Amino acid sequence: MSSPILVTGATGFIGREVVRGLLMSGRPVLALARGRDGQTAEQRVAEAVGVIPDGRLLSVIEGDLTGRGNCLGEAERVDLRETVETVIHCAGDTTLFPDAMESFRAGHIDGPVKMLQWLGSGRLRRWAHLSTAYVCGRRAGTMFEGDGDLGQNFHNPYEQVKLESEVAIRRIGSRLGIDVRVFRPSIVVGAAPKTSGGNPSNLFFHFLRMVAALPDLTNSSEVTLRIEAAPRARFNIVPVEYVAAALVTLAEHSDGARGTFHLVVSDAPTQEAMLAMIAERFGVRGLSLVDCRRARIKNPSPLERLVARMLSTYRDYLEQDVHFDDAGAHRLLDRCGVPPPSLSSQAVGRLIDLAFEGRPAIQRFPLDLRSYA
Repeated sequence: MSSPILVTGATGFIGREVVRGLLMSGRPVLALARGRDGQTAEQRVAEAVGVIPDGRLLSVIEGDLTGRGNCLGEAERVDLRETVETVIHCAGDTTLFPDAMESFRAGHIDGPVKMLQWLGSGRLRRWAHLSTAYVCGRRAGTMFEGDGDLGQNFHNPYEQVKLESEVAIRRIGSRLGIDVRVFRPSIVVGAAPKTSGGNPSNLFFHFLRMVAALPDLTNSSEVTLRIEAAPRARFNIVPVEYVAAALVTLAEHSDGARGTFHLVVSDAPTQEAMLAMIAERFGVRGLSLVDCRRARIKNPSPLERLVARMLSTYRDYLEQDVHFDDAGAHRLLDRCGVPPPSLSSQAVGRLIDLAFEGRPAIQRFPLDLRSYA
């Protein structure tokens, strides 16, 4: 049997899909997780992945990269140093504006660096590092996979710390002779867990459910709703299944050594086009985008204020006009038989179906929208 891959963040939005993909391919997995809310690490991994750890194909190690919980003992470290050749590092807090910066930085930088250092003295050969395409910060235009620290400003501490994490991990990896590979997805969407890692996807699905409920406002398909955004900018979301497949495929591929990969939809539609596809699917008319870089909405209705509050966390990303070039990832994944993701009308339709999966019509949107008419 092949040596196991160590996956951090196995209970998270992306990490759980990575673990599932590895297990489906028959690859043994060591999942690093921590106990929380009365559940052990094993219980949380089993719930997230849908597979009971058997100690053979799936094993769980309890640990906390922030240093707040159980730290690995020396015996466990020795065992990992003698066993692990590849790490897929998915752990991380996706809060954009964290309250406790010290522990936030520890989880993203200090903890992973320490793990890389002590694993690097053993069999470790490869470290696949999950980052974000938004390490580009406030830059606009085309971002290339080789772009790093170019003195950019950032929208939030999350973006800055993710870039600092990339730099620190690459520096230590180079010193130890470890092949560090960096993976940068755009905003990841899919069936999201009830964790902070699922926030972007939960928000997108929440918006879809709201649009579906809008006709109830006036008993017609005509609803006036203006949303501040950047109509002609790309709508940079990517399905979680593609991100996980890319990580599983490229974490150990010989041609991916020391690479940096944008995991994105290459031909992402504009925000205007995406809204049109959503409106058409639900048969809703009257939805429009206002270019907030030129003007703000005057006299917003109660519904428009509600939507503005809903989208406020990610408003910066709706205002940014950026294209992520993914030539390297696209070329290598194509050779490996991993199809590129799409946001065609059919693909958007599948995402919409996923937003309503297992939800009766009465649960489409949790607010009584009549009060916002």
